[in-house]
Amino acid sequence: MHVLFVNPDVRDKSVIYGNRMLNPVPVNLGYRAAMTAAEHQVTVVDENATPITDFAAFADVDLVAVTSKFFGERRTAELAHGFGELGTPVVIDGYFPSYAPEAEQIGASSIIRGEVEQVWPQVLEDAVRGRLRPCYLGGPVDLATLPQYGPEHLPPHDYVFPVEATRGCPFSCNFCIETRFHHEVFRTRPIDRVLAQIEARTGDFVQFSDINIVGNPRYARTLFTELEPLRVLWGSQATITIAQRESLAQAAGRAGCMLVFIGLESVRPENLISSDKSWSRPTDYRKLIARLHDAGIGVIGSFVFGFAGDTPDVFERTLEFVVENEIEICHFNPLGSGPGVPLYQEHQREGRMIDPGPDGPSHLRASVAPVAMTVGQLVDGLEYLYTTTYSRAVTRQRLRRYVGADPLPGPQSAAKKRAVIGLNLAYRQAVERLYGSPVGAGRSAAARDLEQRP
Repeated sequence: MHVLFVNPDVRDKSVIYGNRMLNPVPVNLGYRAAMTAAEHQVTVVDENATPITDFAAFADVDLVAVTSKFFGERRTAELAHGFGELGTPVVIDGYFPSYAPEAEQIGASSIIRGEVEQVWPQVLEDAVRGRLRPCYLGGPVDLATLPQYGPEHLPPHDYVFPVEATRGCPFSCNFCIETRFHHEVFRTRPIDRVLAQIEARTGDFVQFSDINIVGNPRYARTLFTELEPLRVLWGSQATITIAQRESLAQAAGRAGCMLVFIGLESVRPENLISSDKSWSRPTDYRKLIARLHDAGIGVIGSFVFGFAGDTPDVFERTLEFVVENEIEICHFNPLGSGPGVPLYQEHQREGRMIDPGPDGPSHLRASVAPVAMTVGQLVDGLEYLYTTTYSRAVTRQRLRRYVGADPLPGPQSAAKKRAVIGLNLAYRQAVERLYGSPVGAGRSAAARDLEQRP
């Protein structure tokens, strides 16, 4: 049997998802490809690098497996339809089929709800027999049981190799689908298995797929100690708690952490309180970001706009925060929510859910109506932040530490500098593609003032 695994194309949904340096293939495709390859032929396609334009080119495929994570709904439906016309069964997994009732109507042969690895052997067996069930229920898998995968189980990737050390998150923010999808159970993978997976990498950089690599600080500290001799550069998601313990931040820096993706969410403390995230305090951000910088770790800061208390001045305030704290990479997203999270029910009760348009939800269009500003002000504010933040002048402000001769703390200072500067160039190009004009056009007087600061 020939099995095709697909990561659907979501490049038009977000600046980050169009950036291959930060968008590696989901690790569950690697695990399943390794499980499957022992008995069957396997092909893995990342449409964000190589979109499928001719379904007939895959006429020899016997089973298609699509992982539909953030914003993959529309493309997943197109894939189900395209392969369905060839008579090829399609199995889909991920957030969309796990929580959205309409997933059952898009034409897939089968859907998998929850984590997929535990039930994948049964799916394969049923597919061989031609008896796929309409629905499979996955459960929280023991990470120690997952196989190692190698480059042969992944599509070619120019920049990063995906690795997983932990799964889930001990926190339960009301907007986050990740902790619900992972059954609200935080798990760790045996460190020797993590190191072996890293040794199988291609390329210079590792991207941990973890939602919160410091969810268990004791495990994280041990992992960082074991990583240090490898002198590999890596990035991961984490909560701001990585910097609340200075020794933990320093250990991550020595271990080669180059960038850490942190959901800072907002410069307004009340927004985090309303999100069940009061343990993350904007009043502490300046000190904690400086602590990460002192450890040689760059910050990918993710901000959300459209909370009930957000007024139009929040965009200027956020820009000032970004520049003053020299945040290396910035994401600016409209507040959104979907089935599976408590915030979705709240927005439905309040009547704030709005149609994001024919292309569906994304990080670029509003799907939740703000309260203290118009939808137009929200969308314009996002464009303003992206085009100003990634202008050449403001980028120079943010990346002061990367253009001087002084080395950054931690290993491979020169490589870290090149990677962060290269990422900013890639983001600038993505922003120009999205908004159709050179970044920096139409900036406010406040933004021009920031650019003129030494």
